[in-house]
Amino acid sequence: MLQPRDVINEFSKALVEGRGAVFVGSGISTPSGVPGWADLLRDMAETRLRIQLRSDDDLPLIAQHIVNRTNNRAPLIAHFRDVLQKTYAHNTYHAILAKTNVKCLWTTNYDTLLEEAFRSHFKVTVRASDESISRGGRTSDIEVVKMHGCIEQSGASDLVVTQEDYDDFFEQRPATAHRLRQDLVDRQFLFVGYSYADSNIRNIVVEARRLGKRALRQHYIVLRREKVGTNEEIAAKQARQDLWLSDLSRVGIAACQIDDFSELESILQGIALRSRGKTVFVTGSHERDVTSATSHPRAVGELLAEERGLVLLDGQSTGTGREVTSAYMERCLHKGADVLPRLRLFSNPYAANPRFSNDPSLLPALQEWRAPLMRSAQVAIVYHGGMGTVAEVELAKDVGCRILPVPEREGDLPTRLLEDSRIRAALEATDPDYVAKARMYSVSPEDVVACVVKMLAQ
Repeated sequence: MLQPRDVINEFSKALVEGRGAVFVGSGISTPSGVPGWADLLRDMAETRLRIQLRSDDDLPLIAQHIVNRTNNRAPLIAHFRDVLQKTYAHNTYHAILAKTNVKCLWTTNYDTLLEEAFRSHFKVTVRASDESISRGGRTSDIEVVKMHGCIEQSGASDLVVTQEDYDDFFEQRPATAHRLRQDLVDRQFLFVGYSYADSNIRNIVVEARRLGKRALRQHYIVLRREKVGTNEEIAAKQARQDLWLSDLSRVGIAACQIDDFSELESILQGIALRSRGKTVFVTGSHERDVTSATSHPRAVGELLAEERGLVLLDGQSTGTGREVTSAYMERCLHKGADVLPRLRLFSNPYAANPRFSNDPSLLPALQEWRAPLMRSAQVAIVYHGGMGTVAEVELAKDVGCRILPVPEREGDLPTRLLEDSRIRAALEATDPDYVAKARMYSVSPEDVVACVVKMLAQ
């Protein structure tokens, strides 16, 4: 059985290497108040079937019975739409996932909370039908594959609801089935929001079994131990869950059991940061004087190049960013190191339009351009800068970067950032000596890089 640290370490590595994906179940939407399967079906089961739902009921089969009564699925789908199209707020899980360096997410949920959580900063492509998957096309920053349809985009016949829908899934949705097979082979999945009794995971397990003789990648599932009932009931449920987990292991899905959902939040937080790898971005004024051979940012760039495995994100900016990147590349080349795996390039909005630096009306566009970069950065080193730098820092904070201000004079941007209680508290927990020096404007390049190393080691 995996420990939480194992899931964090192993799955984060998959995300860093671009081969990880998250499979999201209904448990992720529950804290937002979105009704689960049983809640959606309970009223209609009572009024149409005259039965009370039990915890061990086969819910797709209950949905099938409801449809069979009138041979019409429209009332059931209308009920689902009426409930699920209400306004629900994002929860902590959605917020953490939106800060994770993941490009592909699958879900069996009908609601739209997952894609909406990413849309505040990223372009999202939603594939909720066979047609949208087979059409393909260029994928945006984030791809969300809605395996069982979407409550807003899918027609009544396209939502996977009844037992018949589950039985015919691989025949009626060949493009989705093919994509699932391919991703199970090509990617490593983390399954979250599922339980032992969740019927939605059956299709995935069935397909994993079909692929069992091929070289499946290792997948992971996090789920809570059975805790409801008498001691005897809990023991019996846990015994069944253990048997199920053993079967999952046979098809390449390793389990991590937790006692409380707060542990899931902690696991996802750890993955969110480490999914970016040992990545650093340096921002500051785009008009900084770069003529001095002994400038502070240049020395930082040289020292960062000495850190094994560190990757510098190049936003291709002038001024501070260019100074750091140039020194970093020169030192790497001087050492005979391969620059390509140690430097990652992102598009330069300032080259496209220099007014990004000082035109407030362009701030939304600037943040959109910079979002993929910031979501890839674990640490953002901040020197003084103007409006564009401030916008980049706000975006970095929103997407969960660790912020490292480098104050150089009273009243500059890094000094103001150091007054932010959250940034200061995080820095004091990591490197209290750095904070003391920063308050005295005596931070050296060595101090900056030493603090970066401590941040990346957490």
